Amino acid sequence: MKFIGSLFLALILFFSMPSSFAVEEKTTIRVGISNNNFSSYAHDKAVFILPVNSTIIDLEDDNSRIDVKGGGLVEVKIINGVFNINVNSSLIVRNSKGPVIITSPDKIGIKGLYRKGEPAYYRGMIELNKVSLYRFNIINVLDMQSYLKGVVPNEMPVSFGIEALKAQAVAARNYANRPNNASNYYDTCDSTSCQVYFGANSEHDLSSAAVDKTLGIYALYEFEPILAQYSSTASGITESYINTYGNGKIDKPYLTSVKDNDDVKYTNNEDEIKEFFKENVPSFDMKSPRHRWTVEFDRFELEDVLNKTLIEQSKAGNVEPYFDKDKEFYGLEDIKILQRGDSYKALVVEVKSASGDYKIKKELPIRRTFKKNNSALYSANFSVEKEYKKLSRKELKEIKKKRKLEEEKLKEKAVFNNEETKEENITVKLMPQLKEEKIIDGRKRVYKTKLGRNLPDKFIFFGAGFGHGVGMSQYGAGYLGSYGVDYENILKYYYRGINLGTLPKTVSYNNIGLNYIQEFHFETKDKEKEKFENPNRSPLKKELKRLLKQNENLRCYLIVENPNKASNIEFYINNYQFSPDINIFTKKNLKTDITEYLNNGYNKIIFKPLTEKDKNKTVKFYIEIGEK
Repeated sequence: MKFIGSLFLALILFFSMPSSFAVEEKTTIRVGISNNNFSSYAHDKAVFILPVNSTIIDLEDDNSRIDVKGGGLVEVKIINGVFNINVNSSLIVRNSKGPVIITSPDKIGIKGLYRKGEPAYYRGMIELNKVSLYRFNIINVLDMQSYLKGVVPNEMPVSFGIEALKAQAVAARNYANRPNNASNYYDTCDSTSCQVYFGANSEHDLSSAAVDKTLGIYALYEFEPILAQYSSTASGITESYINTYGNGKIDKPYLTSVKDNDDVKYTNNEDEIKEFFKENVPSFDMKSPRHRWTVEFDRFELEDVLNKTLIEQSKAGNVEPYFDKDKEFYGLEDIKILQRGDSYKALVVEVKSASGDYKIKKELPIRRTFKKNNSALYSANFSVEKEYKKLSRKELKEIKKKRKLEEEKLKEKAVFNNEETKEENITVKLMPQLKEEKIIDGRKRVYKTKLGRNLPDKFIFFGAGFGHGVGMSQYGAGYLGSYGVDYENILKYYYRGINLGTLPKTVSYNNIGLNYIQEFHFETKDKEKEKFENPNRSPLKKELKRLLKQNENLRCYLIVENPNKASNIEFYINNYQFSPDINIFTKKNLKTDITEYLNNGYNKIIFKPLTEKDKNKTVKFYIEIGEK
């Protein structure tokens, strides 16, 4: 162990920064486990597979313990609000109100439950909580790192590479550390409603390494963990939070629109926007199969869809005027985008029809309104083209002949009734008579507008991207990582104005000598030993080189907040001990570069508790990764 005294004084830099950090880091997490199709988190029975010696704890019965020698099958049922548990066909727990805990030094399986086609196994322990007389929750309680190893490979393909996976690991850690909002019994769920968590059998060596190599690291804005939103493909321009989830009112400054390609110019022209969606414009996520896409609807097909989805979205408050089951939608004439976001995302769409005009608001409701094969549109970044049926010469000849006969009849009638016979009057009177209607399979089919114009035969959506497009584009992260952009700078590219670092530890006095420990990973890379793609071969080489240049100056800083001026602060950075009599720590805020004291990888900082002299004071410390 090395003792650092005056040498450390010469390295200290001071900055003025606010005391903050209301969020304490979660070291464990509670995950609700759903059924095979993720439709329910309430179970009436379950069979758990215990590979080795395990323990069942009945919390109702004074934490009574039941050892399961050699493992086996544990069958749990709940009837009339009480648990009955069989171990290897022998009843061992009767009429327990729970909760019940199942622990094992090995993974715990759930018979009949599958994730990615494999039997579901989980690290940590299983907790069973009654939610009704005949249903209970299955909750996996485990440490944060193990949880993230079951998340990252299911939220991002491991083929995207280590740097993209590390960026995903940080984003997932941020998400997991948010305030509990999934259930009264668990912090988060295991499906796309939260983060996809498939447990131990879904882990992969590369994604697990990404979790380990970002140990303790969070994305922070003004010293608070950010809402690290991400989606598959942003199509070259990410969307601003205020336009989507913020409903035009709530802003998150770090979730603002980011444009990949410097040559792309923003426009309000609908024709230019349509061309942007049609062309394969180079962007960081251009390797995504949803970078550009086309979805085509037959008009009658789309009318049938709208008859259902307008009801659904009206109930959710996203359609004006209200559309209910007593109404029928027919005669779709046009689809207009009335408002777009910063990425040209549709935020307000109007459908115009013979049955009425309706406005749909918000990104996800819009995607769910225009469903194809019962699936929402890939994104709300789209333009719409109408296609009209092309008539043969014979059909056109018949229409002209029919129209001429109708006109002659109207003229004869006008002369007989002594009415004006101006051509425009004849045309106006003729138009409503040309409107055609049929009832097919109980649906009204209209072929012309009220003014006699032909209705479109097809509607073609030209779109870009997959998902909400806010925050990090996962395909974009994969592209950047393949050229050697560090995960730190991938995150800083998509989340503007952020820093990376640890969450704070609060140090106080205690009479049992309890230390305050912060573990984190900081890595110095040897670029010459790593193989990346050549940025000169990319159509975005200018943008890539700018990001790669930012890789070069990353440093690690220790920040100590001492607002009450505690007088004796003693801590260790790995094997370096820092003297408690350094009076410079009496300052309120300190920031110092500690890179030279760090290992290339795992690091640990230990703060000793404050002395009795400072028993009514506290100190906070945390790490920040930034440029020199």
